Amino acid sequence: MPAPIDLRSDTLSVITPEMRRVMADAEVGDDLYGGDPTTRRLESHCAELLGKEAALFTASGTLSNQLALRGHTRRGSEVITDTKYHLNFFESAATADLSGVVLNPVDSPDGMLTPALLDAAVDRKRRVRLTSAPSLVWVENTVNYFGGSVVRVDDLAALRAASLRRDLPTHMDGARLPNASVATGTSMAEYAATVDTVAVSFAKALGAPFGSVLAGPADLIEQAATYRLWYGGGLHQSGFMAAAALHALENNVDRLAEDHAHARLLRDLLVEHPGFTAPEPETNMVLADISGTGLHAAEFAKAAAEAGVQVARWTDTRVRLVTRLGVEESTVREAVRRLHRVAERRGALTAG
Repeated sequence: MPAPIDLRSDTLSVITPEMRRVMADAEVGDDLYGGDPTTRRLESHCAELLGKEAALFTASGTLSNQLALRGHTRRGSEVITDTKYHLNFFESAATADLSGVVLNPVDSPDGMLTPALLDAAVDRKRRVRLTSAPSLVWVENTVNYFGGSVVRVDDLAALRAASLRRDLPTHMDGARLPNASVATGTSMAEYAATVDTVAVSFAKALGAPFGSVLAGPADLIEQAATYRLWYGGGLHQSGFMAAAALHALENNVDRLAEDHAHARLLRDLLVEHPGFTAPEPETNMVLADISGTGLHAAEFAKAAAEAGVQVARWTDTRVRLVTRLGVEESTVREAVRRLHRVAERRGALTAG
């Protein structure tokens, strides 16, 4: 049986020996008493990196997002977002329960919430006392549903101007913002300047085992620290995990270009077989249409796993493949060889 290759997500990045070492050597205290020096150092570094007044280390991107929601909104108000964003797909129940707000999602063709879509979302309701009032604009970058597509900073700046005209703050779910930054050459601070608050994950492409950061105005971050405790997110001796995040920020951002190059290679090799089509990836994700293999995506994912490659079913006709830390060029080439064999076996069965 060949060694398995797992391309389902960049959350599967393998922690490096160097990261294990810095975690073991971390100076720690009890963060609930404000005494964890490594966590304080991480938060200070992230605030500077993102150009914000303050930052808060949290257990996950979802927690960072929910803290931002709680800080920006009031119960019964609405958040204008996109149907394809993580917030709508995976956090709608938490959003309703924890913050008591509703989502007013638009359906953009490419995951970009434009000023025109924002205006339409605000204006399509007759705003009376019975209806919810908009309180927050929500963007995502990169856009997971569209295969890690990048939202450009000029587009975000235009949206920011539109949201300010409506007197609405903006939050960015920037779980993979480092990928967008590397892909475009735009700094994370430049991106963050187009929103009031931003959340960035350490446990995806950056390769840390844990955590996220929420950055924004000092008063909102102070509120978020309280809500973090309420939600059970207070951390004792968090410096072990903060050390991993610091190491990731200092060592694993520039190397994201390798992941992007590997994703392009994966796509280019994959579409050499007529059973596959895929757009050129912008970052580290390939959304491959497998219709030409004659298999449903669930069937293809099962056959691929049996051949030693795990992929994520995305739609009925598409699967997602993600490059990450630990996936080298040789890994990509071997994965494609196996996936081509899956398609060829299917073709042989159909011909038979």
